[in-house]
Amino acid sequence: MSFAENITVEALEADPYPIYAELRRSAPVAFVPSVNLWFVTRWKDVELVAKSPDIFSAVVTAGVSPVERSFGKPTILTTDGEVHKDLRLGVDPKYRPRTVASYAGDLVRSIAEPYLDEIAARGSAELMADYFEPVSTLSLARSLGLADVDMPTLRRWFYGLAQGAINFEKDPKRQLVADAISAEVGDAVLPTLKQLAREPDASALSHMLHDGMQPGTTRPFDLLMPTIKVILLGGMQEPGHGAGSILVGLLTNSEQLRQVLDDPDTFVPKAVDEGLRWVAPIGTQTRETTRVVEIGGATIPAGAPVAALVSSASRDESRFTDPDRFDIHRAEGNHAVFGFGHHFCSGRFFAREQMCLALRLLLERFPDLRLVPGEEPVFRGWEFRAPATLHVAFGANR
Repeated sequence: MSFAENITVEALEADPYPIYAELRRSAPVAFVPSVNLWFVTRWKDVELVAKSPDIFSAVVTAGVSPVERSFGKPTILTTDGEVHKDLRLGVDPKYRPRTVASYAGDLVRSIAEPYLDEIAARGSAELMADYFEPVSTLSLARSLGLADVDMPTLRRWFYGLAQGAINFEKDPKRQLVADAISAEVGDAVLPTLKQLAREPDASALSHMLHDGMQPGTTRPFDLLMPTIKVILLGGMQEPGHGAGSILVGLLTNSEQLRQVLDDPDTFVPKAVDEGLRWVAPIGTQTRETTRVVEIGGATIPAGAPVAALVSSASRDESRFTDPDRFDIHRAEGNHAVFGFGHHFCSGRFFAREQMCLALRLLLERFPDLRLVPGEEPVFRGWEFRAPATLHVAFGANR
């Protein structure tokens, strides 16, 4: 059997990066039976897949994508053409750079500071559950216009929705969890949509309903609901989990951490960009071939599911020197984590601003932050990847 045929889901979950490195060396485009996907691993090929919708379509016709199976369709991830343009027309306005700059600082700070106060009172924390995930989930929900959904509910939604989105192997237990949460999210969001249809405001959900529509009309709720679930999952996941990975990179590189502490204006953004490259919180853009195509030395049949691995592209040795090393001083170009082409992440500015603010506020409050010996973080996941836990201490608490 080939290397790709021997790849297991468990091995990918434990650490996909050595697997991707071997594939880049020996089989840069290869079918992986355990997840029923063609893996595309090198930067140039990943970029080609993402920028060629005529050959690699976001629309799934041969089967049902995990996202559509769990959330319904159409979604902003699994459409092209006019439907995708219409969905982006509603999603983009709240998350453009100038708009984000006008509200993100106050929003994130108001959410983060009470959690920092609680951490200060305890003297230690498990930062994924105690800080990064709460800040990420609440920031996204409030920007959407979901004012009354509490943090435990949002975290439960995230983990439930994720079970469906990554269920490439069609595990029935994962699907049951995802289906139940998907239904719960729909029931919870619908009243807000009905209210915003009558009384528009500045929230993202209001923009999704009204922008580009004729006066007195809105986009149908059923059209928007699958995309709302996608936004809830990706928007809650990427900033919180990305920030956790970035902090691990800093806490395990003391000289770089000191530079960030001494000059946060310069080095917090650099740390965020490097941390996203180093550990991609979301690993793939999934496509389907519209015809037989030769790429990376392989022939992919028509109607085949393809994973453009942005996580692997961001560690491609042809683009990044010593790519497995965390280095905030890199000057080798952008990472691939927000994707390519017309599916480039619409929430990238909001996500990046959240990460910069959450990390800066944390490090300003606790400049002597350190990992707890014996409880070093362990990363998990290949489609969604982050430290499972992040135990830290500060001050005299050792």
